Amino acid sequence: MPKLFRWLPAVLVMVIIFLFSSQPYHEQDLRPSLKGSFVTDSLARSLSGIHFQYAGSEISASALGNAGVLEFLIRKGAHLSIYALLGFALVYAFNAKRPWRGYSSAVLISFLYACSDEFHQSLTPDRTPLLQDVIVDTIGAILGAGLMVLLKAHADRKQLT
Repeated sequence: MPKLFRWLPAVLVMVIIFLFSSQPYHEQDLRPSLKGSFVTDSLARSLSGIHFQYAGSEISASALGNAGVLEFLIRKGAHLSIYALLGFALVYAFNAKRPWRGYSSAVLISFLYACSDEFHQSLTPDRTPLLQDVIVDTIGAILGAGLMVLLKAHADRKQLT
């Protein structure tokens, strides 16, 4: 496979991130879909125990409602997941002989992309750039890149036997 094709998954993930960051919040708001659904009703007791601060805002059912807390968790889970996928794809793209070099580069690029993504959100109506989101994104990249390194090391060991 040509080296250029190894970069396609990472570029595709970056494009997806960019497109979602280009949407104003009201186009992504999940709360109307979640309100009154069996999901929020059945999770109401569990969500009522959640109470913490994130970027200076209170995250709790009393402050946001059950749908708001659930949406917050979904959105942050999406941040973590998409950047885990980016970290994974970047390690794949680097295909380094020493996987930890690919890992370091993947995490650094993911971090820089997360920073640029938050800047992009500052230019998007009804969106707020948050340092905390960069941290969540970077943790996702660390996890995804680490998983790819472990899978690659496992595959390399299997090839030797």
